[in-house]
Amino acid sequence: MKSSPHRPSIELLFKRGLGSAEIARRLQISSSTVRILRRHFAGGPFILQQDWAPSHGSRSTLAVLEAHFPGFLDKNLWPASSPDLNPMDFSVWGMLEGKIAGKVFATVDDLKAALEVAWASIDDGYLRRTVNSVKKQKKGFFNNHNNNQATSQKRKSRSRTFRNRVNRGGEK
Repeated sequence: MKSSPHRPSIELLFKRGLGSAEIARRLQISSSTVRILRRHFAGGPFILQQDWAPSHGSRSTLAVLEAHFPGFLDKNLWPASSPDLNPMDFSVWGMLEGKIAGKVFATVDDLKAALEVAWASIDDGYLRRTVNSVKKQKKGFFNNHNNNQATSQKRKSRSRTFRNRVNRGGEK
């Protein structure tokens, strides 16, 4: 299957005068992206993955996240340097790089054009399989994270109990 007309274009990356935060905000959370997500998941649960690159944590990006995805997972939840949880990092960028590797580009515009062609040539089925491949990893991560939080809460509770006993002179 060829690429979908709903897939965002990478041409936005090449617009002059836009800061990286603005590019990230527009690419990741455009109104059309939000509509597509809501239609696709039909009110069911989904997670907007935020990798917390510096530009992705800008005030403007966070404002859009809050507007469209209240309660999104904040940067304290995602582990640093976790490409295995981000299909763009571990798979798609590598494929794009592979499609243009070994070629010499006379100008930056030639490189941009090659990247646009490479992006358009990636099959939507491949992108779906890539995203689906991380579901298991994310499930394991969240299960582990939740278990660690529960253990941490138990430790805090025991610590408070111990401090309370000490403060009361050792009473039980």
